[in-house]
Amino acid sequence: MNSFYKSYIQKKSIYLEEPIIRKNRCKSNIKKLYLFNFFVGFSLISGILIPFYIIYGGFTFFEFMVLQSYYAVILLILEIPCGLIADKFNKKFTLILAALSYCAIPFVYGIFVNKILFFVGETLFAFSNALISGTNEAIIYENLKQIGKENRVIKIVARNDGMFLLGLLISAPIGSILANYISIQLVIILMIIPYISSLLITLRIHKTKIAKSTNRKNTLILKSGFVKLWKNKILRILVFEKIIVEIIIIFLVYTYQYYILLEFNIPILYFGFIDASLSLSQFTFLNIIPQFTTNSVNRKKMLLINTLIPGIGYVLIAIINFAPIVIILFLIVMGLGLSRYIIFTNGINKQITPENRVTVLSTINVISGTLKAFLYPLIGFLMMININFLYLIFGVLILIFAMKSKIKKEYL
Repeated sequence: MNSFYKSYIQKKSIYLEEPIIRKNRCKSNIKKLYLFNFFVGFSLISGILIPFYIIYGGFTFFEFMVLQSYYAVILLILEIPCGLIADKFNKKFTLILAALSYCAIPFVYGIFVNKILFFVGETLFAFSNALISGTNEAIIYENLKQIGKENRVIKIVARNDGMFLLGLLISAPIGSILANYISIQLVIILMIIPYISSLLITLRIHKTKIAKSTNRKNTLILKSGFVKLWKNKILRILVFEKIIVEIIIIFLVYTYQYYILLEFNIPILYFGFIDASLSLSQFTFLNIIPQFTTNSVNRKKMLLINTLIPGIGYVLIAIINFAPIVIILFLIVMGLGLSRYIIFTNGINKQITPENRVTVLSTINVISGTLKAFLYPLIGFLMMININFLYLIFGVLILIFAMKSKIKKEYL
C-alpha cells in the first residue's frame, strides 16, 4: 500500500512539475538567445566598417559594394539550405553551426591582408547569417507557444534584436578607439572573444518539443516557402512593402560612413561613437514601437510614421550640408527605418504555419537578398558620381511607398 501510494505521489508530482519545468526552460531559452544575439552583435569592426574595407583592405567604394553584392549572392544561395537545416533537423544545432562559423572569421581577416581572403570572410559571414536567419525568431515563437504566450512575440523579438544592437552599441566605440590608437588588424583578431562566447551560449539552449517536418521531402520543403508567398495575397503585400523600404534604409548603413568621410572628413576615432549612437537610436525605437502597436489600428498608424519620417529624413540629408544636423538625421532615419520590420512580425507570423516557419522566413530573406545583390554595385557606382542626388532619390521613393501602401490594418 505504501509503495502504491509513493508511486502515485511521484507520478502526480511529475505531472504537476512538467509544465513548470517546460516554462522555466522556455524562459531560459529566450534569455540565452538574448545573450547569443548580444555577443554576435559585439562586432568591433561595425564602427569602422568603411575604414576596414577601404583603408585596411584596400578596396575602392565601388569594389566594396561589389563585395557586398557577392555576400548577398552567397547569402541568397545559402538561405534555403540553411533554413532546411533548422526546419528538418534541429534549431539548436543550427545556431551552434553559425557560432562555429563566426569563430573562424577573425582568423581569415586578421592573419594577413589579401582581397581573396575578404571573399572567404564574406562567405563565412553569409553562412553564419543564413543559419541564424529566421531561426532566432522561430525559436522565440516556439518557446512562447509552449507556454501560451505567443501574443508577446513582437515584444520578445524586439528585445532580442535590441540585445544585438546593444552589442553593437558597446563594441563600436571600442573598435574605433583601438583602430585609431593601435591597428585595425588587432580589432579584427579580438572579435574571436565575443564569437566564442556566443558558441558557449548555444551549447546550453534547451530543445523544444515542436513537431518536425522530417517526413517531408527536401524538394517539397524547398518549394513550400515560395508557394506560400505565391498563394497568399496578404503575405505577398506584407513582404513586398517590408523589404522594399527596408533595403533602401539598409543602403544608408553601408554608405553613411563613406559620406561623412568624404563630405566632412571626420576622423576614424569618432566613427565608432557615431555608429554606437545609431545603434542606440534603433535600440530605443525597437523598445518604444511595441508599446504603441498593441492592436492593428495602432500598428497601421505606426507603420505610416515609420515610413514617412525616414523618407523625409533622406530628402533633408540630400539638401543639408551641416555635419551635426546630418548625423542627427542619420539617427532618425536608421533608428525608425531599421526598427520598422518589427511592426510586420505579428502579421507575417499569422500567415505561416510552425512546420515551415523558418523556411518561409528564409524565403523572404532570399527575395530581399536578390534585390540587394543586383542593386549594390549600382549604388556603389552612383555614390561615386553624386551622393546627395542618390539620397534624394531614396527619400522620394520611400515617400511614394508610404503614400501608395496597400497594407490594411487587419493585415497587421
